[in-house]
Amino acid sequence: MRKVIFRRCLSFVFLSILLVCTAFITGCTDDDRSVLQNTTIYVGDLTIEIGQWSREGNVVGYKWDGTEEGLTVNIPDVTDHDEKITSLGSYYPSMFEFYQKPLDDGFEEWTGPYGKPLEEGTQAWKDAEAARQEYMKKSPLYGRLVEYEGEDESLYDAPISFEKLKFTINLNRYISSIKMNDQWAYRKEYIGIRQDDNSIVFYKPVVYFNCDPQNENFYAENGYLYSIKTKELVETGIEYYE
Repeated sequence: MRKVIFRRCLSFVFLSILLVCTAFITGCTDDDRSVLQNTTIYVGDLTIEIGQWSREGNVVGYKWDGTEEGLTVNIPDVTDHDEKITSLGSYYPSMFEFYQKPLDDGFEEWTGPYGKPLEEGTQAWKDAEAARQEYMKKSPLYGRLVEYEGEDESLYDAPISFEKLKFTINLNRYISSIKMNDQWAYRKEYIGIRQDDNSIVFYKPVVYFNCDPQNENFYAENGYLYSIKTKELVETGIEYYE
């Protein structure tokens, strides 16, 4: 009788261990946050990594849509899971970066029934491609993007110039560390945009900070960020707007 009870208990323990291991293998918890690695989520045009163990958010990217309004970046206090957002980039390779938002970002007509990809060349694919082109035309950058080839103006079909593109970043109350890339994502030094007069302006991102007065780590003055503890200017890794 004791042997039967022991075997049943052993079976129960084994089954419990198996269920726990299965949960770890799948790498997800009930709230879709991985227990094996950081989880990437998207909040508007922000890309945020949720720490595997810390359950805190690190903002690693922002997609600029080419609009004037898009030059203002608001960092929320928490995610929709009430996870505090505590950093704006971290050490390589998770530094914060500015991205040029893909013109077809958000386009969702590339799949057919049951979510299967459309076969290229079919009528359904052609219809989706036509719809994608119309979708991209809504972007102010459509037909204006120019790849940077170097400073030699003879490489282009129009006069060129260089300017700094000011991003205003409104930090939340919880941000405690900042590590930013001074180039655009994918190691692009500039983003070229053709102007109405056909000239080309190559833009490099610079930053202007505002900071929540309840933040216990930083404060901002005239766009510059300072440490509350040392009163010294914070070296964020990217150029400040002057």
